[in-house]
Amino acid sequence: MKNNEVLFCREAVVNRFSETIAYNILHPSNAIKGQDATFLSSLFVDINLTEITQQKTIFFQSSLEALYNLPLQTHLHMVTFLNATELSEVHLDELSEFRLQGYQLGIINPSPNTIPDVLLDIFSYALFTLDNLTINDVIIRVKDPLIASKKLWVNNIENIEQFTQLKEKVPNGQFSGSFISKVTPIKGKRILAYKAILIDLLVALNDRESSPRVLAGYIERDPTLTYRIIKLTHKAIYHSQFNVSNAQRAIEIIGVRDLIKWVGLVMLSSVLGKPDCLFSMAVSRACFCQSLSAVLFPNLEGAFLVGLFSYLPSFFDEELPILLKDLPLDENIKSALLEYKGNLGGILKIVEAYESGRWEKIPFDQLASKDISKRLLKDLYVKSLKDAREMGTL
Repeated sequence: MKNNEVLFCREAVVNRFSETIAYNILHPSNAIKGQDATFLSSLFVDINLTEITQQKTIFFQSSLEALYNLPLQTHLHMVTFLNATELSEVHLDELSEFRLQGYQLGIINPSPNTIPDVLLDIFSYALFTLDNLTINDVIIRVKDPLIASKKLWVNNIENIEQFTQLKEKVPNGQFSGSFISKVTPIKGKRILAYKAILIDLLVALNDRESSPRVLAGYIERDPTLTYRIIKLTHKAIYHSQFNVSNAQRAIEIIGVRDLIKWVGLVMLSSVLGKPDCLFSMAVSRACFCQSLSAVLFPNLEGAFLVGLFSYLPSFFDEELPILLKDLPLDENIKSALLEYKGNLGGILKIVEAYESGRWEKIPFDQLASKDISKRLLKDLYVKSLKDAREMGTL
């Protein structure tokens, strides 16, 4: 896998003496003010944050919804900042619970006149952004006793005049912005959060005592994955007429056997920097393998995953043995992918030969003995293209 993808951006946060005391973690685009849930949930499995941030405090902005899906990092001193405009007293119990669990919370642009004292008490930090407030606004707000008692951070400082004035008025504050330090892109090797979730799901599925509730716990670690799995229940193939609101109910409708298939699809569709046609080709091959397997070996499982995962090297720019090393897949699936062994390996070999037009590689005589004609093989291929188009809407 290439090591040149921008994983996140790091912005130095300094004290009045310009000493770096924390890092603000930003989305790679730099244009996104609020952090999207997928970025945050994958951040903690992509890189060694402790090493990258030199064991300093980590700041990042999030939403209350995304906070539910973030792992509590006991080895990191990190502060999650929530927007004051999105909070009210109805969130008091939720925020109190997060504090009890060990989360450090900050509030963005709080106004003493609009935020109830009982809610403001929950937060240890207060962030003020100069792209939304003036210097005078900030100075007035930090004089409020409840806000003054917090650790204060002022962001988006653009010039020395602003910095000088803030150092005088907020001497114990923390400061960041383009004037103080340029945003530094951090590049490296990305391991998608979906891969970690997929590994946990495969392990759980190998345990026959794992319930839909346990499996749902893994799915709900990522809100985007949860949304997509729930969205699946509205597809015609599942005929759901119910309002599905959680991952557990979605799994009960979809079925455990199909769960890994769909998680694998979401994982590949989330890889950035790849052409859309690559995903379509991978899904088409997976559908073709599944359709052919259903005719040749009705009780055989794993054909869809074999077809889908045969495209892993194209998505992650890494050799297949390395990509499969950490995935606890059934040995029949691994041997099919790596050595074309077994019935699954034979199906993959036929499908790849058909896709590339290598007719001499297709055992038509053996297929005929299974009542599979050239016409039926063509029909299965065309059907796989249609199925792939429908799955592409996931």
